[in-house]
Parts: sequence; C-alpha cells; structure tokens
Amino acid sequence: MTTGVGQSTDSREFLQQRVAAFGFAVAVILLLSLVSRVILGVAFGYLRGELAHPSFWAHAAAWVPVACVWLICRSRPLETQTIQIVEGVGLVLTSVGLVVMGGYLPAAAGAATTTAYALSFGLIARAIFVPSTAGHTAWLGLAIGIPLVIAVYLNFLTVDIEVWNSHGFFRKIEDTSILARSQSIQIGFAWALTTLLAAWATRVIYGLRKDARDAKKLGQYFIEEKLGEGGMGTVYRAQHGLLKRPTAIKLLSPELNTPEDLDRFRREVQMTAKLKHPNTVTIYDYGRTDDGTFYYAMELLDGVTLVEIVRTEGPMPESRAIHILAQCAMALHEAHSMGLVHRDIKPNNIMVTQQGGAHDVTKVLDFGLVKNVDSNLDATKTWTEAIIGTPRFMSPEQILDPPAVDARSDLYSLGAVGYFLLSGCFVFEGTNAIEICAQHLSAAPEPPSSRAERVLHRDLERIIMQCLEKKPDERPASCVEIAERLQALPIGRWSQQQAAEWWDTNGAEIKVHRELDMEFGNLGTIQARPAFTDR
Repeated sequence: MTTGVGQSTDSREFLQQRVAAFGFAVAVILLLSLVSRVILGVAFGYLRGELAHPSFWAHAAAWVPVACVWLICRSRPLETQTIQIVEGVGLVLTSVGLVVMGGYLPAAAGAATTTAYALSFGLIARAIFVPSTAGHTAWLGLAIGIPLVIAVYLNFLTVDIEVWNSHGFFRKIEDTSILARSQSIQIGFAWALTTLLAAWATRVIYGLRKDARDAKKLGQYFIEEKLGEGGMGTVYRAQHGLLKRPTAIKLLSPELNTPEDLDRFRREVQMTAKLKHPNTVTIYDYGRTDDGTFYYAMELLDGVTLVEIVRTEGPMPESRAIHILAQCAMALHEAHSMGLVHRDIKPNNIMVTQQGGAHDVTKVLDFGLVKNVDSNLDATKTWTEAIIGTPRFMSPEQILDPPAVDARSDLYSLGAVGYFLLSGCFVFEGTNAIEICAQHLSAAPEPPSSRAERVLHRDLERIIMQCLEKKPDERPASCVEIAERLQALPIGRWSQQQAAEWWDTNGAEIKVHRELDMEFGNLGTIQARPAFTDR
C-alpha cells in the first residue's frame, strides 16, 4: 500500500482510513496522559510546577502532529503518496516531541528507557494496524530511532548522577561520557531489534492481507490462483459459485485508478463483450468489488501463446502458421465490421488451445487498447493522442498519428505476427523502442525467408510482405481477403491429427516450462531478451 508491492494490496481508501484511525488512537493516548498530569498536579498541589516544567510543553507539542495526521486524513480523499508523507512526518515529529519530553526528566529516573518503551510499542502497533511494506516500516523506525539515541546520549552526558560506592555512600560521577555512550548503545541496540521486529511483523501481515485479498469472493466467483499480469491488470483463475464453471478473472491494477484508466477498462469489457467470433475470447461477466476494484470474468483458456511456441520450437511450419493466421484474421474481421480496432496484435496476445474436441483453436486476447473508429468519444480522450501499442508490432500510422488509426493498422500487426511465426524473428530489431519505430517508418523489411534461412512459399511470403507495406492503401483490403488468400495457397493443410500429435508431444511440456518460469521468476528475464521483448 505504501510503496512498491504494498500499494497493490490495499486500496488508497483503506490506507487512509487506517492511518487516520491510528493517528486518532495515538492522539487520544497522548491527550489522556497529558490530562492525567494536570489532574495529578491539582490533586497533589504541584500543578504550577508541572505547568512550568519544559517536559509538560514538550508532551503537549508531541500531541499536535499526530492529531494533525488524524484531521488531515479524515478531511478529504488524498493520494497514496500524500497519505504516506502526512503519516511519516506526523509520527516522526511526535516521536521527537516525546524524546524531548524525556530529555528534560532526570536520567537516573529511567526517563530515556520509558520513552524508548513507549516508542517501541507505538512502532510495533503501527506495523500491525497500518498497511505498509517492511521497507517503509524500517525507514520509519530509523527516522524515529536516530533522535532517540542522540537524546539518550545527551541526557546522560549532561545530567548529574550519583551512585552507591563500595563503602555504602553516594558518590557523584565526574565523567559521564562513558555512561552516556553505554546507555545510548544499549538503547540503539534495543531500538534496532524493535525496528527489525516491526518490519518482520509488517511483512507477515502484508502477506496475510495479500492472501486474503486474492482468495476473497468477487461477486459469484471464487478466486483460486494468480495466472499472470498484463498492462491493465492481473488475471486469476476462478470458479463460478453456482455453475462451478472455470473462469478467468481480470482485476484492474490499483495503480490505474484515474478516470481515464477506469474508462479504458470499461471500454475493454464492453467492446470485447460485443464480439461473438469463436476465435475471440468470450466475456462472461463484469463488476466492481466492495473496495472499488473493477473486474471482469472471461472464459478460461488452457493453452499457450504464440511467443511461447516460437520461443520453444523456433519458426512454425507454413501450414500451421496459415491455420493460425487465418483464424486471427476472421476474429479481427468481426471486430473491424463493428468499427473496432485492436491496436495491440502481437504473439503474446494470441493463444492456441484445445477446445470442444478441436486442436489448435486460436483465440485473440486482450482488447485493452481497442479503439472504436465509429465513435467521436475517442477523439476527446487525451490518452488516444499518445503512441499506444507494442513497438515491434506497430504500424507506421500508429506511430505517426495514433488517433487516426483504422482497421488497416491491425493488418500490419497481423503481418508482423506472421513474419515472426515463419522466421522466428521480429520484422525489425533494435536496442530501444525509438530505433524500432524509426525502422517501421522508413526501413524496408527483409523477406522472412532470408531471416529464417529456409525456403518459404513465395505467395505466402508475398501476403506477409504486402501486410507490411508502409502505406495502408497498399495492404490487403481487409482481414477477409487475407484469410481467403491464405486458405487458397497450394500448401498442405494443418490437419487436426497433426495438431493433436503436437499437443500430445509438446503442449504439456511448454505449459510445464511456463509454470517453472513463473515459480522461479524467469518470465521477466525471457521477455527482456532481444528476441522476445514485447514492448
């Protein structure tokens, strides 16, 4: 919640409520202790001396920052970073006030130890009550501990202390520096242990809170396990409570909570739900959790992406590439006929699976960047003016004029996917996105046969190269034309028997490899290799 992964565990509203409640609790405790000093002063006749003592006013000053934390956090909604700053500054200033209060009391009375105990209790209570990360708690402990140790050292260094000598009489310690160093080291060591304990408690509680969030019920669906993450959110395996139907649930990332992000997520759901083609992922449901997180439920696909296949086996046979590309083309044709442009066609967003007894059923995924070319709404959104897509598969017009892209942009991306399937290489290589985009704009791509170092059917290669034309008018007229031309090629069909044999031999192996990658954290490394970088 506070930094890093913590923010993905609890919502901003939940964090603000917890910080406000903790600030209120600490403020009440400090106020009651302050009032008790006044009451005791009245009862025993030393009120005037109590009010004149600097420790009383340091005590009162310590109450102010934490009271302000409560007032600020309950006044209006704040951004996550603002909440963190308010909380951190308030708690550190309060701790400094308490340290100053203890510094005015006699060292021999154990004031420093009492102050350290109070601050230790507060730090651990905060770690338990307020959503945070271990790192944030550790930094907070360090910020509180430094003035505490300094105050202890100065307190013992400057205060007159008498101790019993071997003859049973008091004697005054002339050199207090040794005692001051000793006491400050002891307090510093104890505080370091307290900080480590608080950080550990934060980590454990954070993990429990994360598990509870992942496992909770979303509408009629029960979350089972995390499947992966995308640009807009996280995908989980789930099951419908009544139908017991396996389902994939996509949750919008908590970081994406601006009106533009929410609007884009709604559009992804609503527009994808309109698509009925069997080669497009099916949307079942859509909703919002109690804490405001948006989600939608879609069919659970037990398959592998094109990038996983090529990464494992290299270039595809021509017949299989044709089989997959034709299915993708027809799925895109339905979207285009409804005025929708995908804008992010790439191997990662195309999956092949086994479904209904058929093998190598292709599914087009992730319509998170979909654009409605028939709607004037898109032209009013500032985010459509930015370059949107994946550089290795973006059309030239997607780079030069993003708001003006139409269906022909998807044809370019589909050609780039076909190039990748047949050659095992991207159309253009580069060290960064700018270099790759520049090549899309001006460089002529090499034929895929020269990159794959194998002979490809010239008509198949001609279709791929035509899709990669710089000018949209020089590409095929539609996805239907692409599908028809692919299917008319005099190349042997990729049969169901061939597909079944492939799945029996290689399908399970690729899935296991993917699970191992996820278990050991290697998916990011694979995607970072030059040959398989997505963006």
